[in-house]
Formats: sequence, structure tokens, C-alpha cells
Amino acid sequence: MSEETISIYRKLGVEPVVNCGSSRSFYGSSVMSDPVRDAIVSASRDYVLMSELGDAIGRRLAELTGAEWGTVTAGSAGGLALGAAACVAANDPLRMLRLPQSFAGEQRVALTPKGQRFAYDQSIRLAGITIVEVADVEEFKVALARHHVVLVSLFGERDANAPLTFDEILPIAREAGLPILVDAASEPLGNPERWTARGADLAVYSIGKLIRGPAAAGLLLGRKDLVQAAWFNGPPHQSFGRAMKIGKEEMVGAIAAVEQWFARDHAAERLNWSSRLEMVRTRLQPINTLKLELSELVGGIPRLRIDWSACQPDRSFLDLRAALLARRPRILIDDYGGSETSTMISPFALRDEEVTLVADALFEVFTSGWSPPVLAAPAVVDVSGEWAFDLDFANGASRHYLSLTRESAQLVGTHAAAGSEAVVTGAMTEDGFELQAFHTVEGNIVRFRFVAQQCSSEHLAGFVEMGAAASHTKGPTTFGQFGQVGFTAARVEPNSKRAL
Repeated sequence: MSEETISIYRKLGVEPVVNCGSSRSFYGSSVMSDPVRDAIVSASRDYVLMSELGDAIGRRLAELTGAEWGTVTAGSAGGLALGAAACVAANDPLRMLRLPQSFAGEQRVALTPKGQRFAYDQSIRLAGITIVEVADVEEFKVALARHHVVLVSLFGERDANAPLTFDEILPIAREAGLPILVDAASEPLGNPERWTARGADLAVYSIGKLIRGPAAAGLLLGRKDLVQAAWFNGPPHQSFGRAMKIGKEEMVGAIAAVEQWFARDHAAERLNWSSRLEMVRTRLQPINTLKLELSELVGGIPRLRIDWSACQPDRSFLDLRAALLARRPRILIDDYGGSETSTMISPFALRDEEVTLVADALFEVFTSGWSPPVLAAPAVVDVSGEWAFDLDFANGASRHYLSLTRESAQLVGTHAAAGSEAVVTGAMTEDGFELQAFHTVEGNIVRFRFVAQQCSSEHLAGFVEMGAAASHTKGPTTFGQFGQVGFTAARVEPNSKRAL
């Protein structure tokens, strides 16, 4: 970390981190290269007609990627939203300005292979689209006949193992005149761009991750007519995507980042990443009970899996994360790809001078001796029964219900709210209890973690931690991303929740 960067963040009271996790948006995405920063600063000094800049960028992205056309969007999620809007309304102002409302009562549907719902497909639903999953070719054809289908959406990194693949979908979609929109946000960009080269109509990429461009930028590539329609549906135009504002600086910075991406020696970069991980592995190898394994995930970035279940089985990922963040400089590990007793070290965001620092910190933490906190006896109060409480959200109170049964120190039951009900499990603690409930909403797993800090036979008080994740991003980061809300619960009559 540079002293200049540290100073900027510390002025705001924020201590930066050494990132051996990943380029997730939660951690600030990636660090831009000097040419990208220079391009952004240069673009900020002058005015330009955005229509001319949009055309110039479309042509340049076509040259760089082999796609017919391209545009820079407000992140890859913005690309999904504008791509979906283009498929629904094209560049027809009578339709564009009605989005997300339906036209003549039609109920728009996007088809996606079963198991390919992902955290960002809400961006597609912003255009007034319902997503319907299909498991095979037969279900796909039935759905085509049953629904007003406007597009097919695919999660690119899952296609190889999908029950219904891109290659199976393509001829049916072509015959039906349906555009195919692929989320390739975490994939490496090629020339030719792989999805449109295979026949997809639109493909979306993140600029702020592998490509090391502005964090707020994404790419939408593909058919010229659809990409241009997406441009008209987005800023600076007064249409559906105006809220997804992106400036001339991000647009020019994104082009510079793509140019740098294709100029980089990716083979040498991968060797450097592997070398960094080998340094960490070598430093930790003397700890015989640690399991160390090199692997590779999406994007071609190698990772070092560290599993401490054999040496410190009572130490959780959150315990290790807290210990590393308490150091100076702070070290960040990620829960993506890990487990309760393992983590994966990514070299992507590390600078060369930080590798030894990370290796030494991990060695010290694992060899310094650690004892799990001594757990006090659980509270003796019996919380079995029905409880009701309000969670005070920004738009008002939302009524929630817990139905609990205590079995020794364990708790089981249900959590109900807003028309949804889920199993809740947990245990009594010294002061109250900790419970978790997992609901499913539009393909996402929504977690409520209840921590009762005061507990009596008639009243409960504590907080609820909330978050959501797709199946491939489950972990403390996503499951806690929506913050905490306090609660005070009181007993109610059985079956009160039926009023929901």
C-alpha cells in the first residue's frame, strides 16, 4: 500500500487492507494501472459530446474484442439491465419510456437453465422480466409455448456443467428469434470474445476485476443493433437506465483498461501469481497439520487453499479473519471458496512486497497458540413457543414470527415474515441464543441470523443480522451484507403468524 493511499483513507477514518482475498466489489474491486489512471485524469479535463464518445467507444471495442459493437456500462450489473432493456424495448421510445411496465398487458419472461440463477439477475428483472428456470430441452420448448419469452439469460461460468447448455439452447433460440444474454463478468476477455463468437447476442464483462479498470465500469458486447439500443436505454439519455449513470472518465478508463488487458503478458502474470502462492506455501509448510493445496478457480487465477481443521478445529474462519484484520497492516482473507475451517489465498490483488508480509502473518497466527473461548453454560430459560416482533426498516415496521422448540441446549423451529417461512436452527447461549433461518427469494438464499442478548420467559431482545447470496457466493461476507437491526420479541398465541 502506498503512503498516499493510506493517508487518503485514514483521513476518513478508514484503515486500508492488504488484500489476499479477491477483487470482489466488497473489497474495492481491483487496483487500476497507471495508464488507466492517466486516461481517467486526462478525460476529466475536457468536455465531449457523449453521443460521439459512445460511437467511438463502440467502434474501438469492436476492434479490440471482435464483437460487432460494445458499450461501457455502470458495472456488469448495469450491462445486464441495459442488455435486458434492449431485448424488451429496443430503441423504441414508446416502449423504452414505459419500462419496467408491461406493454399491452404482456408478462415478460427470461428463460435460464436450472441452477443458473445468480446474485445479479435482479438486474435483468429490473426491466419488468420474470425469470423462469428450465431443466432440459423439452422444458425449454414448453416454456416457449407457455410464456411471452423475451430473452434467454445464461451464467457463463456454469455452462459447462449445466443440465441445459448453451450449445443445446442456441438452435432453439435462433429458430424462435430469441436473443441470448450471457453474464461473463468474472471470465477473462478474449479476442474474439468467446460467447458472441459462439452465437450469443450479448455478453457482459466486469471492467473492475480481472481487467483492472474502473470499479464502476462494465462492458456490454455483441450485436450492434442490440448494443446500440442498450446505449439509448442508458445514460446520458433520459430513459430506463438513466439511474445507471456512467461518466466520460469511466468510459475512457474502461477502454484504456481493455487495451492494457490485451497488451499484458498473461502467461508471465500467471507464473508470477503461482510464485507468490509458492512463497506463502513454503512459509507455512513447517506447520505439519495445516493442509495446503494449490487450485484454480474461474478467471485462471491460482489459489492456495489453507485448511486448519486438523490443527485448530475449533477456530472458525471468522476467528482467523478477525485476528488478521486486527494486525497492522490489516490483512484481509476471503470466505469465497472456503469453509468454516479453510480459506483460499488469491495472489491477484497482492503486490510483490506484500507476499512475505502475508506469509509471515499467517505463520504467526497459526503458531502463536490459540484457545477457543470458554463457553459459559447456556441460559436456563425455556424459550419454546411462539414469539412476535417488529423489525424497523427504513420504510416502516415489518412483523416477524419465531416458533421455537428447545431440546437441551439446541433450538429448532420456524421463522416467518413477509409471506415467507423457513426452518430456523441454533443453540442457547449464556445470555440468550443464536439462530439462523435461510429463506429463498428469486434464486437467492436470504439469511437471518438472530442473536438474543437478553432472554426471559416472556421477552427477548437482541439483533438480527441480514444478508443474501447465490449458491456459489455463500459466506459471512454476503450473508451479513445488509447489516443489523435490533429486535424485541414478546410471546404470542400459537398460530398468530397465520395472519401473514
